[in-house]
Amino acid sequence: MRLVELTMQDFEDFAQNHPLRNYCQSTKYAKVMGEKGYSYDYIGYKDDSNNLIAASLVLIKKIGPFHKFAYAPKGFLIDYYNSEILKLFIKDFCAHYKKRGVVFIKINPEIIIGELLASNGFMPNYNQNVSIIDTLKDLNFKRRREIFPLDFIMPRISAYIDLKKFDPQKLSDDYKNKIKSFNKKGFSFLNYESKEINVLYNIIKPHSYETINYFRNILNIFNNNESELFLIKMDHQLALVNAQKRYQKEMNDNSYWNEMIQRDNSEKNLKEKMESDKRLLAYKEEMVVATENLKRVESEFIGGALVVKYKNRVSIIACGFKDDTQFLSPESYLYYSLIERYRNDFDFLDLNGLASNFNSDSKYYNYNKDKLAFNPTIYEFIGEFDLVLNENSFKKIQSKGLLSKEFYPSYKLENIESEKEVQ
Repeated sequence: MRLVELTMQDFEDFAQNHPLRNYCQSTKYAKVMGEKGYSYDYIGYKDDSNNLIAASLVLIKKIGPFHKFAYAPKGFLIDYYNSEILKLFIKDFCAHYKKRGVVFIKINPEIIIGELLASNGFMPNYNQNVSIIDTLKDLNFKRRREIFPLDFIMPRISAYIDLKKFDPQKLSDDYKNKIKSFNKKGFSFLNYESKEINVLYNIIKPHSYETINYFRNILNIFNNNESELFLIKMDHQLALVNAQKRYQKEMNDNSYWNEMIQRDNSEKNLKEKMESDKRLLAYKEEMVVATENLKRVESEFIGGALVVKYKNRVSIIACGFKDDTQFLSPESYLYYSLIERYRNDFDFLDLNGLASNFNSDSKYYNYNKDKLAFNPTIYEFIGEFDLVLNENSFKKIQSKGLLSKEFYPSYKLENIESEKEVQ
């Protein structure tokens, strides 16, 4: 067994066909991270017959003035169940990077250890991959503890839409009605070139630690139609006209239910009247907002998303919406539009993370709400691990708070500061 440096092509050929393949273990992601100040290696592991049996993109960066770390984004491409090969690989890998002055190695393998079911209160149903946690600990990796939801570089819990099996009829009545009303709200879902990334960035930057250049580089480097930028445009004039029409129709329906409960105040009729009252209030709010918006501008961008397409999966890298449009459900419109766009050509849509706190009174409730409404499959991944190669230097890095300055959470929520530590 021996550790070798791979050419870009050799690495790409291996990575694209590995069971754990993902866009982070690619030559294009290496270039994206190179623009963020990382150097990078393509490391391979060959057996005695010169067969390539493992590989990894390894990102290297200085942390503080005197130290550096290595990071394998979404983990090594290796058989984690082959403990003998894994042990030898880690031993040789550590020896190689210790010689190069690396203080610690970080990995976050894209290994599913369980599925969370809404019907079971989002309690995880773990699988045999949980045993890999102990395997990595036996190799001196330390598993990081999630202090707050969404505290890791990549989400620990994520929601996936099976594009081939998605059935809008299985959504709640509320969301089926939302889907029917999207066009009436003045929404349009449009594909834009990378030069318009500033529009999306200005919307998402309150909740992102990344710079606009990071997203621009993704669009430019994952080219050849491997990344796309979408923006949601809202026509306020059209929204006002449609809201007025719906309001007038609902006024007529409301009068009907008023008459009905005068004749028969059954529970069914009372419920219909209450639902009509709710719709009237919603349409009235839409008219008020559209009227106020028209005083400013006839149409505007209210949200959008950046996606990367890799093999059979579409991953949302970033998305966001203007706060004053949340009551119009633009997030639902975005997800539904992406599902419709990609369902014929891809297998899965990765909605880019869920907060692990599913309580309705949680500050993360709105972050999760619209994703959960699409009945996604919810996976828990194995998490983040660090392997320390130089204890004294690592303690110095910790004492100076350099970890929290280097490794940001996947989502920025106001008034929450994440403590970065190794458990």
